[in-house]
Amino acid sequence: MNRSEKQGTIQEIQDVISQNDAFYLVDFKGLKVKDISKLRDRVRDSSGHIKVVKNTLLKKAAEGTDLSGADIWMEGPTALAWAPVDPIPLAKVLVTFSKENPHLKLKGGIVDGKAVDAATVETLSLLPGLDGIRSQLLGLLQAPATKLAVLLQTPARNVAVCCGERGKQGEGA
Repeated sequence: MNRSEKQGTIQEIQDVISQNDAFYLVDFKGLKVKDISKLRDRVRDSSGHIKVVKNTLLKKAAEGTDLSGADIWMEGPTALAWAPVDPIPLAKVLVTFSKENPHLKLKGGIVDGKAVDAATVETLSLLPGLDGIRSQLLGLLQAPATKLAVLLQTPARNVAVCCGERGKQGEGA
């Protein structure tokens, strides 16, 4: 790889870093090509991306960015995974795949500018994604209105039931 190719790769990594908030570093040593292909497919299905990078180029690209906090994990074979929208589904994919295939090891990453270790990435994978959080929030916001509607309908329903019962008593007399 000549100097201009290295500069191009560094610039590409810097563009990725500047456009995204969450990155995960994984060790793929021992993975077979077919397993790496499966991993790439799953990552792509979660709207994420994964790229094998040289540690020296990654360190150079990460200088002065949030990713510079992940220097400790830039040893050995490294793949950089990122998600432009929601980092949780990508964390779920990586954790699930690492459990299915012990050769893939989570090293750590950066989420919202903070370094997270492998255990924290596993914890993140247990959280609902943005869509899940939005639906929970929507449910919480709708609950008081639903309860109010039921509460306002109850007296009218009780009056209707009483009138109906009184009408039945009047018919029987």
